[in-house]
Amino acid sequence: MASPTRYIALLGAISLLPVPQLAIEAAGHTVVLSPQSVSTQSDAYDVLLHSRSLADQRAAINIVLRDSRQYVPRIQESLRNYPRLLRTDPIAARRAVYISTLVRDPSFAPILAKDLNLPIVLDDCVYACPVVFALTIQACFAGWDPPQNLDPQLSTVHDLRAEIQMVSRIHLKKGSITDVAQGPGIEEHRKEFDGKSEEEIIQIAGQKTSSEETRMYAAFWLETLVTGSKNRIDLYLLALNDFEDGSGEYKGAVYQSIYRAELAKTKGQ
Repeated sequence: MASPTRYIALLGAISLLPVPQLAIEAAGHTVVLSPQSVSTQSDAYDVLLHSRSLADQRAAINIVLRDSRQYVPRIQESLRNYPRLLRTDPIAARRAVYISTLVRDPSFAPILAKDLNLPIVLDDCVYACPVVFALTIQACFAGWDPPQNLDPQLSTVHDLRAEIQMVSRIHLKKGSITDVAQGPGIEEHRKEFDGKSEEEIIQIAGQKTSSEETRMYAAFWLETLVTGSKNRIDLYLLALNDFEDGSGEYKGAVYQSIYRAELAKTKGQ
């Protein structure tokens, strides 16, 4: 995994592939779709796996969390198919893992832990890793104990243990972007973000911002800014709408902000 302190270079522009937007009703609640949405999927869970519309995702995630037990079997199936989905639909594969961290059924972690030694998962986990992130959340905030027989020689297992240790040392004091990032452009972006609220910076870090470099700096800022849990769902939505920056640093920064929000939630903040 990447070092907490980074030297920021100019980012390449790599965007998510187009995915049709979706429409749906589930559990007695209707997902309100944007006008360009396509009604081809069966429920809110499918919306979360495939839609590019932030409004649709937010509506769908509220439905899933309102009646999460209904979706546990679907999430279990996605997690069991995670290695295959990484090949055929990597965006949906990773989104299923993020959704599992929110629903947080005890059955999810053992399914994901079995994938830590698979070559395709190891390749996907060279940098910030959705499976390691999800298992860290389960271990630190849901009472899951990692099995003692995990192979310590695996990079995924090493990263998981390091993440769990790191989360145990998090404090909720506000920091500075220079605590986590260095390099040209820091002062320019400091002026851009100074004085803005957490909600405003989450918006800048999100998919509506065309500049991936600006999104990256906003995510780094959040990594030291989050001190409460009020925007926890919106931080997860940043993870759902990650862009591939080549080094996983955006994704890693979002993970750090989510860890802080989860810790704040345990403290009632």
